[in-house]
Amino acid sequence: MKRLIPSLAVALVLVTGGLAQASPIVYEASLVNGVPVNGVNHQAPGSENNPEGANYFSFFAQAGSNVTVIGDRLVGAFDMSFYIYSGLFADTTAFGGSFGGPGVIAFGDDEDAPNIPGPFGDPHVVFVAPTTGFYTVAVTNFLSAGADNYPFQLTARGIESVPEPASMVLLGSGLAALAARRRKAQK
Repeated sequence: MKRLIPSLAVALVLVTGGLAQASPIVYEASLVNGVPVNGVNHQAPGSENNPEGANYFSFFAQAGSNVTVIGDRLVGAFDMSFYIYSGLFADTTAFGGSFGGPGVIAFGDDEDAPNIPGPFGDPHVVFVAPTTGFYTVAVTNFLSAGADNYPFQLTARGIESVPEPASMVLLGSGLAALAARRRKAQK
């Protein structure tokens, strides 16, 4: 038992030390069908697999929807890439310390010709949403050159608007009132 206690203490320090390094994920915007959103990536070049410093966006899609996500860099030196995951995430530990691997629905990098002069193409992916729910787009820096502020634009198509809870309550109460009126009229 005396040998086990130091081992447990070391294990506890390792586990809590790993948790302390998790960074919270802040979603910059919820994507709306066909409406471009802007962001600025500050990651160091070569960080395409690093969840730290990525830009996070969310959207909602129905299972079976044909979804398109397009990235346009707004400065020639930015080598924009992005990952798409099913679900929303609270912190970077959800990715196991690295993007890629299990859970990736799509990865985009250089599928389109550059929208502005520069050495890199722009990311563009098309996929069929496997489930109804929220999705995460994580914009990363593949191999950019130059400055550390890389503006970009992100557009998604084939996605749904998510009604806010108050709208759902209003809709539900309106439907209930119509049903009550119809019952009254039938009597």
